[in-house]
Amino acid sequence: MRLLLIEDDQAFQMALASHLRLLPGVDQVAVASDGEQGLDWLQHQGVDLVLPGIGGLATCRQITATHPAPVLILTSHDDTRWLQQIWQAGARGYLHKERAFAQVELALRSLLLGASWWDQKATAALQRLEPEGVAAAAASRALMAALTRREQEVLACLADGDNNRTIAQRLGIGEGTVRSHVHVLLQKLQVNNRTQAALLWRRSAGQGHRSFSTDASPEPPVMPVRAQYGQGMHPEVP
Repeated sequence: MRLLLIEDDQAFQMALASHLRLLPGVDQVAVASDGEQGLDWLQHQGVDLVLPGIGGLATCRQITATHPAPVLILTSHDDTRWLQQIWQAGARGYLHKERAFAQVELALRSLLLGASWWDQKATAALQRLEPEGVAAAAASRALMAALTRREQEVLACLADGDNNRTIAQRLGIGEGTVRSHVHVLLQKLQVNNRTQAALLWRRSAGQGHRSFSTDASPEPPVMPVRAQYGQGMHPEVP
């Protein structure tokens, strides 16, 4: 497991980096002091997961829009508005810095398995983000109808938590082609990152759309987002 820690508090950075390097399965922990350094690292090195600190909201948006690695925000805040901003930026979860050392191992495992890491307060805040009403449902249906069959297949893979390499293998196409499809998808769906695109797909599951499978057998619809929220972690996507 290759991790990138982005944190400007040097004492916390050093302590957490040392802790992460001792965790089972962690092969590398790269460290950046700000978002610019972190983004530069991602352009030249591959990582499996990114952990930006409290100043990393803008960095999170850039990472989730351009890179498949899941993002786990490290923060000292837990107010509702901030948690909603983290979700909208495409993060797959967050860790309060006071609980980071105790929970980070479980959080990392969850994200790498395609799940998310949100506590009960965050879950309640995120549930209030889900749009309701006929107008929202109609808008979602219209966006999905504009996608080609291949774009829907790529989007369904995103909703399953697949990275670009896995999507390429499932669909029998190149990773560069996957990146192109994802770029077009974000534009067509009018979203900023992969998480928001996958969220639209999951909402559309209740409107007749189904998850894509590489075999010919039909799959049941993906459970709507509202029903998936749990007490600590729940299935989610990048």
